[in-house]
Amino acid sequence: MKTTFSRFCLLALYFPFATLAAEAPISQVTLYPGSAMIERTAAVKAGDTRLEITNLPANFDLDSVEIETSPGIEPGEAAWLDSARFKPLNQTEAAMEARVQGLTERINTLQVDRKAAERELKYLDSLSSGSGQDAAQRAPANDPAKVLALIRLGSQNAERRILAIDGQTRDLERELAAAKRDLALVRPNVDSVRTLTLNLAANNAGQVKIRYLFRDAGWRPAYRAFLDSADGSVRLERAAQIAQRSGEDWNRVRLTLSTGQPRQSAEGPQPRSWELRLRQEQELARARAMPEYSQAAMRAAAPRPATMAAPDQEEPRPLFEAAIIQGEFATEYVIPGTVNLPADGRRVSVALGSVSVPVKLEARIFPRASNTAWLVAKGSLPEGVWPPGLMRLYRNGAFVGQENWNPLQHAELRLPFGQNELIQVTVKPRDDTRGKGGFIAQRSERQIADTFTITNRHPYPVEVMVLEASPVSRDQAISVERRFQPEISANDWENIPGVVVWQATLSAGEQREFSVEYQIRWPQDRTIDNLP
Repeated sequence: MKTTFSRFCLLALYFPFATLAAEAPISQVTLYPGSAMIERTAAVKAGDTRLEITNLPANFDLDSVEIETSPGIEPGEAAWLDSARFKPLNQTEAAMEARVQGLTERINTLQVDRKAAERELKYLDSLSSGSGQDAAQRAPANDPAKVLALIRLGSQNAERRILAIDGQTRDLERELAAAKRDLALVRPNVDSVRTLTLNLAANNAGQVKIRYLFRDAGWRPAYRAFLDSADGSVRLERAAQIAQRSGEDWNRVRLTLSTGQPRQSAEGPQPRSWELRLRQEQELARARAMPEYSQAAMRAAAPRPATMAAPDQEEPRPLFEAAIIQGEFATEYVIPGTVNLPADGRRVSVALGSVSVPVKLEARIFPRASNTAWLVAKGSLPEGVWPPGLMRLYRNGAFVGQENWNPLQHAELRLPFGQNELIQVTVKPRDDTRGKGGFIAQRSERQIADTFTITNRHPYPVEVMVLEASPVSRDQAISVERRFQPEISANDWENIPGVVVWQATLSAGEQREFSVEYQIRWPQDRTIDNLP
């Protein structure tokens, strides 16, 4: 049976039965883009009446807790108690604390040795103080010269030991400072630990599962695309970057990645009345004329957050930047085997498989912006859910760059693969004249004409797409005439007004020209924006 508990109280209840202190390691984790559902499992023996699970990081939402028991185990009251943390939560923190403690003890041992050497040196100084005859009389020996030689030798040894100890101490102090910085990096931001005490009636042996939602964890998709231009294919590798800062290591856990958002509202927005009122212009003018109507007054009157962090307490940065993952329903990826994920927030990559896609290569050219052609691979988007993520791009084994890939923006697969150096692009202005025309010279004119020359230096044919942003009038007083040679293949490319495109196939070594001519007229007493 499954029972869901809310937060009953903050203090542990007193139970008159023997307590079963059980280990409840993390067995299953469902990782969302900005949170995680953690599942712990504790074994229960037949006849047990109370279960106690201790040392849980007190950084999860108690309202999200779910408790599920095996058949034959009836759950009763549950109580949670928070207490101050005094020992490490994970192995990395424990190892770093042990290192800091060990370095501190070594420095303290060296200081003890230094004090002993200082006392020895002080004693030897007292023996050698005064005249040599007085020193000889105080020395418990029959040979004063030999005693003085021993004093000098002992002083030299003590001085050398002090110098050596000081050098070792400086090295250890630098190492200790670095170890403390490393400890601060891995130490979780968890000040308290939480204990669960659960009353139960176990007629049979079984398990108790505790689930709760934790915020400081997440995953984000990551991709790599490998273009093989020889056979015209792209191998898409899909992976996930996962990280968590719960305070405890996730060792050998079963991991599921979900595109869902469990913390978002389950209900959509509701309509509200749309009321229109005339603005009270006179009242607004009077308010602006008042002395207190100033930026300082506005800032003072502005609402402030209910709680604000202290200046020296910075909120931890999110593990991942916000990613929008859309879909009809949440999609889950079950990672085979088990996963180890440390508690310090480091990112771990998990492979999700790969697929090969046949593509068509195209050289995309925008002559007015760049004299370089850019290689683009186009094909059918593979089946399945492909959430937006970082895409690293490789062409024939060489890394060419990366981009934030959002396959939801296009109905097909479209990936850029850097510059195509064997496509030459030149722009030659043919005409750029200004003048006046019309009845008694009431209108201004501008005529612009250019020729784009594209040369294919590949030893094989290449598909090219030439883009041109032609002028678009946004005012009835502005008239634009456009002429293209040859005829354009499409207008308003990708629904961008005025952007035209030529699509052509250039054979090996072929050179082709694309010409544009624009005639723009507007009132003589006006000025046009964005007209070079």
